[in-house]
Amino acid sequence: MKAKATAALGLAFLVATIFGAASAAGTAPPTGVTAMAQAGNVELSWQPVSNATGYTVYRGSSPTTITTRVTTVGGVSGTIFDDTSAVNGTNYFYTVRSVIAGSESADSLVVSSKPTPNNCSAVSPTVFENCYSGDGTWDTTGAATVPNGGIEGFATKQSVNKGQSVDLKVNTAAGVAYRAEIYRNGYYAGTGGRLFSTVRGLTGVAQPACSSDSTTGLYDCANWSTSLTITTTAGWPSGAYLIRLVREDNGRDGHVLFVLRDDARTSDVVFGVGMTTYEAYNNYGGKSLYSFNSTGPVTVSGAVRAVKVSYDRPFAQETSGGTVNDWFTKNDQPLVAWLERQGYDVSYISNTDLENTPGLPLTHKVYVSPAHDEYWSAAMRSALLAARDANTPVNLFFSGANAVYWKVRFENGAGGANRVMVDYKTRESGPADPSGISTTTWRDPSGPNQPENALVGQQYVGDNSGVFFPLVVSAAKGQDRVFRYTPLVSQAAGSSTSIGTSIVGWEWDSLAANGFQPANVKTLAASPTTGNLSQNFGQNTITGSATANVTKYLASSGALVFASGTNQWWRGLSRNNAGVGEPDARIQQTTTNVLADMNVVPGTPASGIVLDNPASPKLVGSTPADAAAGSR
Repeated sequence: MKAKATAALGLAFLVATIFGAASAAGTAPPTGVTAMAQAGNVELSWQPVSNATGYTVYRGSSPTTITTRVTTVGGVSGTIFDDTSAVNGTNYFYTVRSVIAGSESADSLVVSSKPTPNNCSAVSPTVFENCYSGDGTWDTTGAATVPNGGIEGFATKQSVNKGQSVDLKVNTAAGVAYRAEIYRNGYYAGTGGRLFSTVRGLTGVAQPACSSDSTTGLYDCANWSTSLTITTTAGWPSGAYLIRLVREDNGRDGHVLFVLRDDARTSDVVFGVGMTTYEAYNNYGGKSLYSFNSTGPVTVSGAVRAVKVSYDRPFAQETSGGTVNDWFTKNDQPLVAWLERQGYDVSYISNTDLENTPGLPLTHKVYVSPAHDEYWSAAMRSALLAARDANTPVNLFFSGANAVYWKVRFENGAGGANRVMVDYKTRESGPADPSGISTTTWRDPSGPNQPENALVGQQYVGDNSGVFFPLVVSAAKGQDRVFRYTPLVSQAAGSSTSIGTSIVGWEWDSLAANGFQPANVKTLAASPTTGNLSQNFGQNTITGSATANVTKYLASSGALVFASGTNQWWRGLSRNNAGVGEPDARIQQTTTNVLADMNVVPGTPASGIVLDNPASPKLVGSTPADAAAGSR
């Protein structure tokens, strides 16, 4: 009897090996199947299945012809498989089955990926990654809400470390087929993104109503069910990833944004994606931290704005028709593209990681703050101060204006730790934060009383969303070393140069003699502006004129801190997804010079960019007196 049973099992295994094993009742297929296109390889990854003894990978030329088994039955013991037999330029479709006791599960979701050549050597992960061809299809085209045939979703984490996974919760019409295209943002020969893979065969769910709190204005969708999981591997490069959700019936689409970190590696430059500001302006469900785009009942703030906002909800910026400034694709992607075009060794974190990931090593040469970095917790500010003042200091590049303006705190939400951002904005209206932690402007003397210029070197003064201004550099200021290799150094005495027409906007900073300013802050540009000027530590505004400044200073540690003083510095570097921008060689060269003075140089500088040769004395590690001597 035992011999017959053994023979039967052997015959079953032989049949399974030759023809493919039958689906085992109760054996769950793998979830989270994801792929990354590489050169001559497609790397597949998925979530482990309980009790599975192995996994089988199948491949085809279309979603309906996945018949080729590229592994033996159960031949993959882990949850990663590299299909090195893949041919560059061919689009492959894959499914994965889990195996228990020699029997296979049903198919997983289908994932497609197309390997592509890469003939570069690995100078840095950024340079190597941008040697892949890009895909200009990463941007959204729909901008329709779900009731109007759209699709929307959010990631359950702002960032994950490479090798970890992130869940997506998606809302659309029930039963509608859709796909999820996974893009990494970068330069990629001007296309702005690269398609890693596409998860196919997803079925839409009409998610339940989100919870709301009329007192605080909190609108939270953590009760939505998980729709799919993105499984990364150690081979994925750090970056800002956009998942483009596309309905198969009408082509309507939407983005889900998350950041992939590389905690084990210290790149030259780290870019802090501005998740706090994106969320502050996000009015999904009718409530943001602003009254201008909030609706519904008055909250404890005394206005319609919320005092609490959740990361567990889609970003409404996706369906704003391009009218909301504060979104990655509009204001931060151009700077990301320029940094990667120049071949800087750059990695990425969410700025919330300065709070949420306390063990994160901030030991890079440069921390780059995004175009609008307005909302900061105490832990975030302390982390950057500690990095600036370390024995081996981190230089700070504030690419925008209005940074470190509102003080916030985080609290746990239904979706997990620190998924709710709190800002009572007491200086504007309403009561003090009942937690006892003041959430108001950082400069509020009855609150934190720590104006932002103590860190940034300058501080927010005003805005004008309808009129923008040129950057004005006088002949005297144009002699500073940050302008080397530009025509500015040859201006006639007493004259000035205006750069562009919209480099200064929509918000701008100025020097402030408030007793908190760094002792040796230096003005590099002074541009006349008019608009709404902040008054009474952020309580109200008046209409008037101001001067927007570009500044730098050297901290006592030797860290160089540069601040552009405008949310639109990026316009002088590159164009955004809508073609907006006015790239200017002088802004590009100046940015290169500042980063060079922070001890980082581009690996693939564009034609026309001049590098110091021989390398000039760097300001990093110098004293303030050395900095003054090093300025022309």
